[in-house]
Amino acid sequence: MHLLPVLWPSTFPFFYIPLSLFTPTTAFFSSSLFRKQLRSFLSNPSSPPYQMRPPSRRRRVGAPSDPQPEPNSLCGSSDQNRTDLISHLPDCVLSSIISLLPIRDSIRTSILSSRFRHLWKLNPLHLDDSTIKSDQLDAYETSQAVSRIASVHPGPIHSFRVSQFDLEFRREVDDLVETLTGKGIRELSLGFGYQGRLRYRLPSSVLQCPTLRKVSLSDCFIPPSPVVNSSFPNLRELTLEFVFLWDDLLHCILKSCAQLEVLQLMNCSGLQYVRLSCAKLQKLTIHEEGYGSHAKEVVIENAPELRSLRFGESTVDCIRFSVQHVQKLEVLGFFSMNANMRFGNTFSKSYNQYEMSVNRSMGLPTVKRLAILVGFADGFKRSLLSSVLRCFPCLETLDIKCIKSIGPAPDIGFWEQQAPFGFFEQHLKSVTMVNFSGMRTEVEFVKFFVQHGRVLKRITLIYKHKPSATWQKTKRRELRLKNRASMYLEVVFVHKSDFDPDSCAWAPLFHRPLPGA
Repeated sequence: MHLLPVLWPSTFPFFYIPLSLFTPTTAFFSSSLFRKQLRSFLSNPSSPPYQMRPPSRRRRVGAPSDPQPEPNSLCGSSDQNRTDLISHLPDCVLSSIISLLPIRDSIRTSILSSRFRHLWKLNPLHLDDSTIKSDQLDAYETSQAVSRIASVHPGPIHSFRVSQFDLEFRREVDDLVETLTGKGIRELSLGFGYQGRLRYRLPSSVLQCPTLRKVSLSDCFIPPSPVVNSSFPNLRELTLEFVFLWDDLLHCILKSCAQLEVLQLMNCSGLQYVRLSCAKLQKLTIHEEGYGSHAKEVVIENAPELRSLRFGESTVDCIRFSVQHVQKLEVLGFFSMNANMRFGNTFSKSYNQYEMSVNRSMGLPTVKRLAILVGFADGFKRSLLSSVLRCFPCLETLDIKCIKSIGPAPDIGFWEQQAPFGFFEQHLKSVTMVNFSGMRTEVEFVKFFVQHGRVLKRITLIYKHKPSATWQKTKRRELRLKNRASMYLEVVFVHKSDFDPDSCAWAPLFHRPLPGA
């Protein structure tokens, strides 16, 4: 603050007045405050020099005052001021907090105090052995821990998943399954892994559990004795992988599943003639690698809600299929032109028939994704391929896998003479070709899509050989990308070693060898 010294007679000391008071708008010397202070100074000259304080700013009415530090309600300055807020929470809130932890950590909270000892049991149990496995526990100790947790928990048990059980402890597994079915299990996933010819015999209590909604079984054996007692009124998803069962057993199981929406039969042995009738079935997957006995026939009699139908690569040509209801189908694959099938009123082929019959007037406008097996070396299949693709006018994604074929040399200029497909105008956006070798017929087929796909965004060509340095440039030049119909089209070449098959929607249906075989 700037002060202006004012000189009085020699007997008087200096009198300091703020410079800010000497303003045109302030009549300081005529104020009563100045006269009062001057009078007190003159009456007592020995007092120290007086220094004026600047005028205080008045606080507005309702303005907040300076915040005062409050003592911490949770952790004060002493132990007497500390308050444990967690202890004041009710058990329902504490159990909800504990339910957010992994099962391994939620059980560890039981050692905090006597109150926390049973809080983790108040929540429905979601148990997965992957959250319990560790380097300190072997397979036997892990299975014992899983069984102990399931037996101690009072229920309900909403989900239970074990990836692999050792069949040396079958009695413990039987007790565990009995415990699960008695505590309202909803989602059950049991895997026993490949252990040679040994297969776990599934207890009959599993087929009599009405609370199950999702079941996944692998590498086990379902005995036929409790077939008549099977009951799954709430089951919505059923997955059987490497499971041995019979036709009558599967028929009775599915008959009791009135709410079944998803069915997956992966490498199941013992089936011969499969007949499916599920009013609410939406997704069906049938895949067999060929290591066991193939089913001879699959008939889908009643599935009006079917939206996804997937066959394995090595299954579609070995089994006779018959599908009645295809009005809502959206996903189809693998489709093979060599398959013996009757697909609604659109496709039909029998054993004594050389070529598939195609009724183009009965197309499938609801199908949006198609996976098809094509042998481009067979000249007889080119016209059939054209007729098949014209039956899907609203196709959005096309996945092609090139397979080996034997036949007459195809006509090179065939695709140049073909009229554009119906899905070229507004629908087709993605094309993927697996095992692209760069042969002339394959290039001509891809070029046909490049020149007519108006909304096409991406073409992925996956090759498995080791091309030369100029191979990609040569193939791009042959595709005539400058004449592409879509300005947003991108053509990508990917080597098979760089392609992740698990990222593909059809990965589970590819032909793969058995692990450990």
